[in-house]
Amino acid sequence: MTLLANKALLVVDAKNPSIEEMHAALDKFSTSIQMMTAGVANGAWHLLLMGDPGQGKTQTVVDTLNDKNANWTGIKGTTSAIGLYKFMFEHKDHDVIVIDDSDAIYDSTEATEILKAAMDSKTERKISWAKQNQNLTALGIPNSFVLNAKVILITNKDLEVAEGKNPSKAQRLMKPVVDRTPKLKTGLPTRTWEIEHFKLLHKRGEILAFGEANIDAQGQQEIMDFICENSEHFGSISFRTIVKTCAFYNEMPDMWQEMAMMTVA
Repeated sequence: MTLLANKALLVVDAKNPSIEEMHAALDKFSTSIQMMTAGVANGAWHLLLMGDPGQGKTQTVVDTLNDKNANWTGIKGTTSAIGLYKFMFEHKDHDVIVIDDSDAIYDSTEATEILKAAMDSKTERKISWAKQNQNLTALGIPNSFVLNAKVILITNKDLEVAEGKNPSKAQRLMKPVVDRTPKLKTGLPTRTWEIEHFKLLHKRGEILAFGEANIDAQGQQEIMDFICENSEHFGSISFRTIVKTCAFYNEMPDMWQEMAMMTVA
């Protein structure tokens, strides 16, 4: 699997850092996501977050917006261009609209045109639906409106075109948005970085899955040691890895390790 990786962490990784230096870089990395999200809540900019699944993108955004007492709402999963238009109209006066894990819209010309207008840098952002649509008319939704909310996009896709590579359809359609919007890649450069990231989060008591699964301190350490010692057997190490392993730990105490090795990707 090709990992998406934050550019700042890639620079640090190239210098063969110590564990202490990795932790310091991870602290800055985590803080940068919070600060960029806070900037959206303050009306300073929009934000595009790209990164591999299970790295805590959504949770960090949600926690930060709640800490800022932002009036925010979100749309998650599959939606159509007209569904996106309707949702934005209905929530046009919120502080922030979060669009999470709705990757199909990035392959839609109509949806990406809406995103381009919604995430423009202009003070007044007018969103339009040029086609006649009886459903919108019946719902009393106009064919244009001014969007006041800022927008955060969260995706597992890399929407930035790599140098020397041919763009995918989504990359081509989203280029105007990517070029105009502050963006962060949230992935970690290597497996070593993944392990140190989750060790650091565990040390801080920030892995919510342990509390949600009622895993005591001894069990938490057993799970962390098992995942770290067997990291090469997992496709990635993420919050999802920990959630699934916690479930086996609770339900199959005599063979949780074997089940995790067999079934947790």
